[in-house]
Amino acid sequence: MASRRRRRSGASDSDDEDSRPNTPASTSPNDKKRIRRSANLNDENNDTDDTSSSSGAERRPRTANSTLPVRNPPVPPGPGNSNVEVRSGHQPGAIVRVKLTNFVTYTSAEFFPGPSLNMVIGPNGTGKSTLVCAICLGLGWPPKYLGRAKEPAEFVKHGCREATMEIELQRKPSMRKNPVITRVIKREGNQSTYYINGKQSVGREVQALANSFNIQIDNLCQFLPQDKVVEFAMMTPVELLASTQRAVAGPEMTNLHDELKRLRKDQSKVMKNDKDARAQLAHLQNRQEGQRPEVERLRERAKVKLRLERLEQSRAILRYQAAKTISQEAKERAQAITQELKHLKSASAPTLAKLRSKEEYEAGARAFKNRCEEELTASLKECDKKAKAIMKLDDDMKEKLTQIEAEKAGVSKNKNTIAQEQNKVRDLKRKKAEAPANFDVTGLTNEMQVLRGRVAALQQKSNELEPRKTDLRERGTKRRDDARDLAARLETFGSHANQQEEKLKELSEATWKAWDWIQKNQDQFTQHVYGPPIVECSLKDPRMADAIESILQQTDFKFITAQNTADFQLLQKKLVGSTADGGLGLHDVSLRERSNSSLDQFRPPVSPEQMQNLGLSGWALDCLQGPVAVLAQLCVEKGLHRCGVSSKEPIQQQHDEIGKTDVQSYVAGQKVYHFLRRREYGAAGYSARVQDIRRARFWTDQPVDLGRKAALQRDLNEARGEAAAIHAEFSDVVNQIKQLEAQKKQITSEINAKKEEKEAIQSARVQYDRLDVEIQAKEESIKMLRESIHGVGARISGMQKQLDDLLVAKTEAVLDFAAAARVVKSKTASLLEAEVILVEAVSDLQVATAQNNEVVQAIQQKEAEKNTATETYRQQYDLALRSKNEAMIVANEAKRLAREGDDSFNDLLGYVCQSLNTPENLEAEIDAEKAKLELTEGGNAQTIAEFERRARDIETLQVRVQDADERQANFRRDIKKVREGWEPRLDEIVAQINDAFSDSFARIGCAGQVAVYKASSDDPDECTEENGGSENGLDFEKWAIEISVKFRESEPLSLLDSHRQSGGERAVSTIFYLMALQSLSRAPFRVVDEINQGMDPRNERMVHGRMVDIAADDGGSQYFLITPKLLSGLKYRRGMTVLCIVSGENVPAARERDDEGEWHDGPKVDFKLFVTRARDLGIGAAVGGRRMDFGMGFSQSLESASRSPAVGA
Repeated sequence: MASRRRRRSGASDSDDEDSRPNTPASTSPNDKKRIRRSANLNDENNDTDDTSSSSGAERRPRTANSTLPVRNPPVPPGPGNSNVEVRSGHQPGAIVRVKLTNFVTYTSAEFFPGPSLNMVIGPNGTGKSTLVCAICLGLGWPPKYLGRAKEPAEFVKHGCREATMEIELQRKPSMRKNPVITRVIKREGNQSTYYINGKQSVGREVQALANSFNIQIDNLCQFLPQDKVVEFAMMTPVELLASTQRAVAGPEMTNLHDELKRLRKDQSKVMKNDKDARAQLAHLQNRQEGQRPEVERLRERAKVKLRLERLEQSRAILRYQAAKTISQEAKERAQAITQELKHLKSASAPTLAKLRSKEEYEAGARAFKNRCEEELTASLKECDKKAKAIMKLDDDMKEKLTQIEAEKAGVSKNKNTIAQEQNKVRDLKRKKAEAPANFDVTGLTNEMQVLRGRVAALQQKSNELEPRKTDLRERGTKRRDDARDLAARLETFGSHANQQEEKLKELSEATWKAWDWIQKNQDQFTQHVYGPPIVECSLKDPRMADAIESILQQTDFKFITAQNTADFQLLQKKLVGSTADGGLGLHDVSLRERSNSSLDQFRPPVSPEQMQNLGLSGWALDCLQGPVAVLAQLCVEKGLHRCGVSSKEPIQQQHDEIGKTDVQSYVAGQKVYHFLRRREYGAAGYSARVQDIRRARFWTDQPVDLGRKAALQRDLNEARGEAAAIHAEFSDVVNQIKQLEAQKKQITSEINAKKEEKEAIQSARVQYDRLDVEIQAKEESIKMLRESIHGVGARISGMQKQLDDLLVAKTEAVLDFAAAARVVKSKTASLLEAEVILVEAVSDLQVATAQNNEVVQAIQQKEAEKNTATETYRQQYDLALRSKNEAMIVANEAKRLAREGDDSFNDLLGYVCQSLNTPENLEAEIDAEKAKLELTEGGNAQTIAEFERRARDIETLQVRVQDADERQANFRRDIKKVREGWEPRLDEIVAQINDAFSDSFARIGCAGQVAVYKASSDDPDECTEENGGSENGLDFEKWAIEISVKFRESEPLSLLDSHRQSGGERAVSTIFYLMALQSLSRAPFRVVDEINQGMDPRNERMVHGRMVDIAADDGGSQYFLITPKLLSGLKYRRGMTVLCIVSGENVPAARERDDEGEWHDGPKVDFKLFVTRARDLGIGAAVGGRRMDFGMGFSQSLESASRSPAVGA
């Protein structure tokens, strides 16, 4: 029974469970859309507040929501009466009761749906679709399946803190009582709390409970809310098949379909890889066969080449054999010559013995002569040594004599020196007796101090004049420079460049100073530095000055552009840097760096044709001329290449089209239009800001300002006058400084004179004070000279004694020299004697040698032959040994290959040694093999390796293809097995759907058909007889439900889509399809919200009648049909439940408070009274007795309706 609200006084309202909910439902809007949950509900028909004062002021809501059932409905099962047997025929999982508190438009409402068709009717905005939302959210599904609000908190009634949904489902036979699911949504934090049968739970457990009843809120075939109708109509046939399976076939059919799609996907992947592998295998095999002759030729060449290499290696074997033979022959020859020499020496032994004795005597005589020479040389050295000792003693004696003569001469010299020193002492004592006169040094010092004070005063005056002099110099220089600059500016006053620089100075004096400095110091930069755009750029058409300047700001006219980082940093240092660091210290200076001097990257956002269609005549960039770097910087900062220019105002359509492009702004007429875009809103997400065009100030051709020129002339005259006055004052100051310098110089001369006088007096006093010291020093010197004269005799005596000792030593040395000379004489005689003996021995040996010359020569010749033969043998032996090592290497290689199973090298060595056996034969064989090799010249050396690698790849691919064949067989077997369990059941289900669908269309005089589109693979390899040919149906991803309809006799059946049928026809087809699922549906209930939108009355009436017939049949699932329209004379059958939702100020309140402040359910609407009142008003007679529901009249229909199950809201 619907809740009712009346006017009551009482305690303040609140959102607590014990308080009466007080937020009213919104009134019906003018259109068919509901007011959003977040909308403000306080309009002129709703004056309720969220809270009331504690005084209990009386209030009464002017609107309320209510469903209008008959009186005294049967009591459905619920949490408190779970053991009551169900008499209404609800299937397990059907909705028995829905209770809502503070949910969207409802303050408090409770619904009791019937077991079959439930028609929910009422005006727009009263809360019909709210029931749909409650079912979705209450069973644990998120809001996205409603197509409305995104967050659950948005469903809480306006002004309330939380909303409660309570849904009671029909229990299964195995359950003791009906499960009651409660969901509480709190606005704060967007939190939800779930309860199952009063026990707190979580969302996934709630969904698990719903899924156990096969409730599929996420399936549009079962749950079709109002905002999802369009989505269902746009569902593709493939999606429709998936949804149909879920709705009527259960999860096992969906799983089988998914398994088929997975198997098919894996099979297709394997097939693709298999095709690629087979194609690659065929390609490799073709290449292998095509290359085989070439490989065979190259292999034959490789064999020849290998044999040639081994034959060349075999040379070492023959070289060793030849070297060994030659070495053996050389050895035998050397041995024979040695034996011959031995026999020759034996036969000549007596003769040789006499000759040998002569040789030995000659050798002895020669040795004796050499020994005598050595002894003579030694005695000569000793004699020379004695002579040098005598010479040294002579030198020492001469030195002593010189010293004695020096001592004797020094006596007379010292006497003369003593006389001279005594004279000096007498002079010093005489000076000592003459003391210098006393002098007032202090007075002289004071006079000098006074003079220095005068000099300091003069210097101070001069110093005081220096700053003035410096200031006058700087001021004079500045004024002269100003005069020159003013003269130059006056001279070029009429030029365009000068005018622009004057405008720059007016705009920013700091920038003007910076540009002036840059012009004078361009040589300091690695690349040209460009000045401000006001100076560097100009307009191609002066008439565009206002338009272009309106796009730019003042800062855009005065930036300075460098072309690299180094120049940019130098500009910062020189212009912006402090004066202490050598900079100008300027502040209002804007610097830019633009290294890429190209305008290619700054292209207009639309083509020239589009530009003309948009009403634009050009772009701002095209109106300017100047350096590329400066124009590029303007494009970067102001987007001039995206700023359009138009000579006339574009029409609104053109303006809208411009807004959809990337045009940044455009100038038209006397306006500038700037666009602001939001990309997330697409092409329509833009807004335009309009401003008036400013009058141009900078790029204008104005006549020469005579007033400005006169002002410049005045400034020039003033600068020149000030410069002349400063120069005169400067000259006066310079003269004063010169006079002070002259006075200072004169006084300084006086100071210097007095200083010299003082120094002379002080020097005389110092010399007088030093006389005593000098006298004492002279007397000490005289004393020392006298002592030196007194010791001369003793020193001479000592020297004489030393001279006598040297004389004795010299005598002994002379005697030693005489003895050594006698030894030399003796050794000389012995040498002469030895030489005579040697001459005699040589003579005797020569005579004996002459007598035995032939024998000696024969022996010598034989010894030479022996030496030659021995050396030859040694060389041949070394050569044979090296050849042996080389041959061993070859032999070991042949043995290694033989151990590995390759005897070809061993056989070849045997052939060489036995058959060829000579180097000549071997070389002939090598030449023959070289000739064969030349006949097979050509080809790639990598061909064989490539051929063998390809052979391995072919073997690998053959294994892969074989494996793929096995996997394909497995896939075919698995697909066939799964398909046999799925396809017949699907055909059966679709056939039943088609029967019901066709029957529904036939009843309204139309035609309809539902069929399964079995998509097939067009791969020739799969279009085999085993797979069913071209109709193999293997593309399970594209299997679909195809709905064909015909609404007119003259047209054939055509597929249902959004192009062929009207909206009403699609709606009819959709509802008939959903009704066709009714008898097959495994879902306990189905919801369709306002599916009749767009139908004409005829179709709506036919569809409603058909829906009543299907939904009211026994055994069907529960059905909710939501509609705001209610045609008169609609069909009605027993078992239907009509839920009337009414909103208005005359609807009773849901709850009322009595005089004690207790809350009670309000009165309920009695439909029977409506029927009686209708009869009294003659409403039944107005239909002319038209029969409905198999002979039931309109008045009877009203009576039946009065006995329908009750639903309260």
